[in-house]
Amino acid sequence: MKQMTLIFRLGLIYLVLCAFSGCTGQEGPGATAQAAVSTAQHGNIRWAGTWDAAFFRARSEEKVVLVTFYADWCIWCKRLEDTTLADDSVVSYLAEKAVPVRLDVDGDGRKFSDQYRVDGLPTVLLLRNDGTELGRIPGYLPPEEFLEHVRMLIG
Repeated sequence: MKQMTLIFRLGLIYLVLCAFSGCTGQEGPGATAQAAVSTAQHGNIRWAGTWDAAFFRARSEEKVVLVTFYADWCIWCKRLEDTTLADDSVVSYLAEKAVPVRLDVDGDGRKFSDQYRVDGLPTVLLLRNDGTELGRIPGYLPPEEFLEHVRMLIG
């Protein structure tokens, strides 16, 4: 009986920690080592296949790098992909100004999320093509607000 109570308490603690860490769901504005990232196509965005590929392309095209930190279990990450990053005006603007790359914080993106101190999901970073941060968008934003924030950061 004591073992079942202990297992139940540990399970409850785990659920509480999962609920309060990682996927913030907040709305509002809030080194180039090789890293494999998702190559799945989401919306019409042309995602770079790796961290290095994103920076190589950004330097050659004189663009910024837009890094989307996500996790498969994060509901707000899915909403960002399904609404904001699928919006035609967002897709069009990013194609002109940025090289986007997706990093899974539960995989190879962990090193970069630690390096850039990402503390909630989703988090979108805008980086110069030398890796210095221009700014970030913590949490979900709808397309219009996202685009306004990105335009402000890129300048």
